Amino acid sequence: MTGDLAARVAALTPEQRARLRAALPAARRPELTPGQRRLWRTHHQVGGRPVDVVCQAVHLTGSAVDLDRIADRLLAFAASHEALRTTFTTEGDTVRPVTHAVLPPRLVRTRCADEAEAHALARSQAEEPFDLAAGPLLRVTLAEGPAPDEAWLLFAVHNLVFDAWSFELLLDALGAGTTADAPSGTSGAFGRFAADQRAWVGSPAGRAAAAYWAAETADAPPPLPTDRPRTDATTRTGARAGFTLPAAVADAITAGAKREGATAYAGWLAVAWAALAEFGGSDDVLLGTFTTGRTSPDSQDVVGYLLNVLPVRLRGAGDGGHRDRLRSARDITRAGLRHAAYPGELIEAPRRLEGTHPLLDAVFVFDNLGDEERRVQGALATSADLDKATARYDLTLAVYPGPEGVTGWLEFDTALYDASTARALAERFTALAGAAAQEVDR
Repeated sequence: MTGDLAARVAALTPEQRARLRAALPAARRPELTPGQRRLWRTHHQVGGRPVDVVCQAVHLTGSAVDLDRIADRLLAFAASHEALRTTFTTEGDTVRPVTHAVLPPRLVRTRCADEAEAHALARSQAEEPFDLAAGPLLRVTLAEGPAPDEAWLLFAVHNLVFDAWSFELLLDALGAGTTADAPSGTSGAFGRFAADQRAWVGSPAGRAAAAYWAAETADAPPPLPTDRPRTDATTRTGARAGFTLPAAVADAITAGAKREGATAYAGWLAVAWAALAEFGGSDDVLLGTFTTGRTSPDSQDVVGYLLNVLPVRLRGAGDGGHRDRLRSARDITRAGLRHAAYPGELIEAPRRLEGTHPLLDAVFVFDNLGDEERRVQGALATSADLDKATARYDLTLAVYPGPEGVTGWLEFDTALYDASTARALAERFTALAGAAAQEVDR
């Protein structure tokens, strides 16, 4: 779209834009991806409560930063990525994305006395309902700290236009030395991704992936037990039971995985499998797992919701020890990665659950995207994924490796689970991690 045409479209009234969209050929009109459709349904199923929202607090320390420069960089980043200029409209029963020529993020300047105040402000920003039709869906508060060399950047972004990988791209842009060095988006990048994904699903490779996932989820085990029955009437109110593990345990699990030709992800997945198999009373466990959704080189720099939530069917535990679970988890995940481009929402499986996800009740997250040191204008940038008192799934087990060990949490839907149940499961996970570390060291 040329600048002149973009300006003419931006000048249209909402009624004129609606008539223009209706006149476009159907084949050229944008559509939501399967992942976005699930997020849209969840948004309305929980009455518009912000559940699928990225809520991050970035603490800048050690050097004074120019928040005006950061604000300019944020505006440029949003302008260069179409996903962040997108809102969503309904046409009858159809939901369509609308990309605006100009849709700046909401930027607020303030001051915070300490981390507790900054985190409370970030949560408040994320709890405010999003108007998906009007936007913007990116909110940032730039907060001065109590000292000249301290500040916070507080982010709330709806997942319809953003994911964890997108957040890393945003931090790359903020940390670039100059505006010229900052990664920039390509016009239409997310739209092209969505169109390419639709085409790939109908290709021979897409059909083969569909068959693979159908076979993996056939005769799936029942969901994990809950303290109270599942229903479709959910608000997805949640809480977290946090945990930490020392570096010695984390290093042993990573080293044991490497000896088996596996990744640290597979090592921790094996621990999660052991905990959930014990909790559910069966070694056949169906878990969800996150993949970036960026399976092609030209999608690496695309901002938007490309995240793909896929099932991982864990079975064949051997003697039940960590090594046998690790080897099985390694083989299962390798096989699944060959078909990771297939949207999880399209998997045809007989298992159907009440709630916001028809297939998955529990999800495992291993997040090592932010394990490298980041700096913005010379200041050390430390990110925190904040508890929003929501639960995207019935249970989400998250593991964050770092130089001093592992931090993590078990997020749970409070309508389904008591806090005592979640704490006990988190404690059992850490105990099994310790046992796994001892086993691989022998």
